[in-house]
Amino acid sequence: TDAAWRAQDKTAGCGWIIYTPHSEDARKVATTEMFVATPLMAEALAVREALLQVKAEHLSNICCKSDNQVLIKALNSNQHPVELYGINLDIEKLASSFSSIVFSYVPRNLNFAADALANSALYALNI
Repeated sequence: TDAAWRAQDKTAGCGWIIYTPHSEDARKVATTEMFVATPLMAEALAVREALLQVKAEHLSNICCKSDNQVLIKALNSNQHPVELYGINLDIEKLASSFSSIVFSYVPRNLNFAADALANSALYALNI
């Protein structure tokens, strides 16, 4: 997952890629979110939206990767920054519906595909 955030209109582009062992094709998804207060919130929204999708697709063993160390630390420790409290509780509830889930940090230079999706979603919306 990744997110891009635009301060002037509080808009975020969210992107994620779903890899499954039973398919050679990765599914690439990008969305735009409005009224996003901070870049960290944008990153959390990208994770939440990706988890909602994989839950709807009935996937059960998840490894969710993000290049945002603060978010990954918060998700793994269950200590939520105040600005993310509600979103992280949503993520916790979603996480409990999977057989297994791991939140993992991935360096930014290895997250370029999700970054490109997030940026394309953000800049496709001209406000």
